[in-house]
Amino acid sequence: MEIRGKVAVVTGASSGIGAAIAAELARRGAVVAAVARREDKLAATVAQCRLWSPRSIAVPGDVADRATCRRIIDTAAGLGPVEVLVNNAGISPAEDPVAHGVEDVETIFAVNFLGPVFLAGLVLPGMVDRGRGSIVNVTSVSGGVPNPGESAYGASKAALARWSHGLAVDLRATGVHVGVLSPGPIDTEIWGQTGTVYSGKLFAPEVVARAAVRMIQHEQVQVTVPRRFGAVGAFYPLAGRPMRWGLRRYAAAQR
Repeated sequence: MEIRGKVAVVTGASSGIGAAIAAELARRGAVVAAVARREDKLAATVAQCRLWSPRSIAVPGDVADRATCRRIIDTAAGLGPVEVLVNNAGISPAEDPVAHGVEDVETIFAVNFLGPVFLAGLVLPGMVDRGRGSIVNVTSVSGGVPNPGESAYGASKAALARWSHGLAVDLRATGVHVGVLSPGPIDTEIWGQTGTVYSGKLFAPEVVARAAVRMIQHEQVQVTVPRRFGAVGAFYPLAGRPMRWGLRRYAAAQR
């Protein structure tokens, strides 16, 4: 799919992966509607996008709220038909499955799973009518292998991945592309929010941004970045028992 001139909505765009994807899409000529809750950081992202794409805008909002999702898409549609949607917004707060496990699931799924579902539901009718469009859902390798302190987070990403793959099958004859982009350990703010301890290498968000662009251009359905982390999820079902340390064990083996 050609990116230049397309209106692209990118969520979670105030920092990290989302900010990098928004900037990369703008650099390729997309008109970006950057979405996040933190208006000050979002403004910085949009300022960078406007270096290449002057019509790019900030749309502050929380994707966990369904009415806000409609406002986001309505605002972006003022730029033209939304033909690219990158669902990147995600949270990973410190979890405690005993003390507040139910609350963790409700909070995390609202942002990580239901937000993308709400937004996709709003743009899909127009994409199908036009016979083109691209939805990229950013998941995580944690959706394929459990990690300590991330049971709800991993479940939300697994749900998003499975839903996305099913959606790709359902839309295969419509001209609309759906892709699952699964980052490994990326150098973002999320490591300061989660209770997970990770001591391996962290990769730059720009690695994921370039992969997102390739995914849209070539209509790829599944991409793991870096690629070698795809082996973790592939191996886990064959292990026969829980891999106690998940990604931490894999990272240690890479050093």
